[in-house]
Amino acid sequence: MDCLRRDWHVRTIIYVGGFELPDRNAAAQRVANNAKILQSLGYRVVLIGVSRQRPYDRRLYPAHCTVAGVDAWEIGYPLAQREWFDAISAVWPLTRAVEQGVAAPDNVAAVICYNHPAVAQARIARLARGWGAAALADCTEWYARRPWTSPANAVKNIDVGLRMHAVNRRMDGLITTAPFISRHYAGAGQPIIEIPTLIEPPPDGSPAPLPPGGPLPLAAIASGFGAAKRPSDIHDRIDWIIDLLDAVAARGVDFRLRIIGVDRDAYLLLFPHHVAVLDRLGPRVEMMGRLPRSDVLELLAASAFSFVLRHESRVTLAGFPTKYSESITYGTPCIINALPSVRAYHVEGQTGFSIDPRNGAEAVEALRRVLTMDRVAIDAMKQYCRTSAVFQASTFEPAMQTFLQSIGVAPRT
Repeated sequence: MDCLRRDWHVRTIIYVGGFELPDRNAAAQRVANNAKILQSLGYRVVLIGVSRQRPYDRRLYPAHCTVAGVDAWEIGYPLAQREWFDAISAVWPLTRAVEQGVAAPDNVAAVICYNHPAVAQARIARLARGWGAAALADCTEWYARRPWTSPANAVKNIDVGLRMHAVNRRMDGLITTAPFISRHYAGAGQPIIEIPTLIEPPPDGSPAPLPPGGPLPLAAIASGFGAAKRPSDIHDRIDWIIDLLDAVAARGVDFRLRIIGVDRDAYLLLFPHHVAVLDRLGPRVEMMGRLPRSDVLELLAASAFSFVLRHESRVTLAGFPTKYSESITYGTPCIINALPSVRAYHVEGQTGFSIDPRNGAEAVEALRRVLTMDRVAIDAMKQYCRTSAVFQASTFEPAMQTFLQSIGVAPRT
């Protein structure tokens, strides 16, 4: 019960969902930074995530959070079918938190469900309101519809539809990450706050200057290759990047693109027509496979530019590219296409450059100009990105305070 003796006047906000602490997935990074905002506003924050190293035994286990003072817990990740059926309707993580002395019902100000299963979220909302707390949802994804070819796919499709069209509309407030979802719920009458994926800044204040000569270092982060069955399943279009750079290389531009998250064999399974292109580019393109996050961030910080090129779909419009906020926070300007979610944060010529891959020769010429910039000018852009603080938690404290006040949630009794 020690956690409840810290300060009986400080109210608790519980954040529950499928995030893997401390930073094993992008969800955990988002939730940790949102928790930092809540903590700075005077709340005690409890995180209840999941762990693939724990058994699914309806128990809470202590977890680690990168934000000091946040009370972090985790449950086992469901694997068997019966575990999944339990998880999609489970309210027990909250009742177990009470039983284990993690939270006191009369001291809970709000419960936030992160991309939660619909039935479980509805039940948690009912429980939270019974405690006198607000029921909120952090909605950052709108999953694509799966083929109706298996019971698991059918359950997933029903769950997503129920959550996005019914359950979220009955929450007391919503946290979104992109204009697409904010607009979807604009008529529901709830308070909505839009927070992109935030990133903890690096400890050092200034990015290292680029080397004065040699190939220009570039970075791109690939995701989704492990589960993809066809090229259209890939949201981050590494193939567009490679095609553009192949054309730029033909014009004499020297660079080294390091692609993180996929190796050559896995890439060519989906894009076999790129064998000749990759052979032609040779050492200019290196596919490095999966790397620890610390290595990814180090490589990103050392690059002149990163790429985030995405095709538009409901999935990409609903989310915010963590790759973009990581790049800017670590001092690397980003080459992007038209992404509505980043439009409010992108400063052309400062945080990066926009190109349209569909415009063929025009896009190639625009990229050639970017990659042949004076390196002192690129270093100035890197410094601007590193010091912008646009994706740091403190930037969003005033908006979060206003949001919680509109719901009637106060940090102290």
